[in-house]
Amino acid sequence: MDINKISSPVTADMGTTKSKSNTSQQPEVAEIKSRKIPVQSTVSDDWKLIEKTQPELANISDFNAEKVAELRQALQTGTFSLDVIKIAEAMKQNHG
Repeated sequence: MDINKISSPVTADMGTTKSKSNTSQQPEVAEIKSRKIPVQSTVSDDWKLIEKTQPELANISDFNAEKVAELRQALQTGTFSLDVIKIAEAMKQNHG
């Protein structure tokens, strides 16, 4: 296996050698400056809507078990079909 040196501004000397000359050098550490995070004093309308509807959403089941059973049966019997025009119209209505 060949290892090729990659040109980089970062030095590869990270104290991997045992020579005493390398122990006196301290690596430079970038100073981390703290930034202030802006405080939001108002709640967005979207958040208010989510908060209001959260209890209702918790009571809705994730899927319709009857519909899943119908689809599974249609797939097994080979009677499942897609109406691509209906799908395209729904996509256009929902996404423009």
